[in-house]
Amino acid sequence: MQYNEEFRKVVKEKFKVDIRENYLPDQTYIYLLIASLNRVEANSYSQSQAGFISEYKYLEGIGTLQSIKEFVDGCLNQLLWIDTILESGKLARTEEEFKEEFNYETPIMLGDSWTLNKVTKKGVFFHGAEPFQDSRVIINSENIIEITIALSKVEQQYTAKKNEQAKSVVISDPKANDSSLFISKELETKCLNILKKIDHPILNVDGNFMNKFGMKGGIVVWYDKCLSLHFISNNSRNRDKIAKEVMKIIPDLSIDGSSFHKSPDAKKYKEEIEQKLSQVSQ
Repeated sequence: MQYNEEFRKVVKEKFKVDIRENYLPDQTYIYLLIASLNRVEANSYSQSQAGFISEYKYLEGIGTLQSIKEFVDGCLNQLLWIDTILESGKLARTEEEFKEEFNYETPIMLGDSWTLNKVTKKGVFFHGAEPFQDSRVIINSENIIEITIALSKVEQQYTAKKNEQAKSVVISDPKANDSSLFISKELETKCLNILKKIDHPILNVDGNFMNKFGMKGGIVVWYDKCLSLHFISNNSRNRDKIAKEVMKIIPDLSIDGSSFHKSPDAKKYKEEIEQKLSQVSQ
């Protein structure tokens, strides 16, 4: 076994913890770690604190009880577990090898999940259960250091932003926008509320976009259905204009006009959104 001394030094200096010999996989935090990293560009892991904070804000929006410290500590422990895989120098591609070499049992889970997929000379790969594709996140002996440094900044940055928001005198009203997308503000509110109340919410209780993988597809499904029900006041064919108007009424949403070129699959959201919007029209 060859220790990653630079990684170990960063952990000790940034988190003030002693590194144990053994760490166990925790599927809950494996998912949160990879979901966070999946929010940032693969060459920008030095700035991945933004991905961690965004993932935590999503959890906060759906009512998680865990604190930001618990979130950070859980992700750190999984980075330490991944480091033991990297330091071991062992390679694996099957579930049997994962269990034998790394004490990892591939879970049988429905919905969004990231599980260990393979370990090669390039690093540790994870597989996304929905949609069925490999994550672009590959953790290796070099970028694990960048990720860990970024993770060490999360709690402080999140708390500072939270305190700044609490001190703010000006409170923005989500209804106070200059968009004329819908034929009435009342109808706009009803349609936006559906995105908060579906089984897999896309907006948090404050009406902010939660920016989780696949949710932009849900927004397009929602817009297309509103359009077909004649809720939209101006049927513009300019996709960039559509994106701009939708972003006006959904805080924290960043979406490109090309997303509205055609309806996405978005199976998780499509049926329920369309059903609930149809009820609004009755």
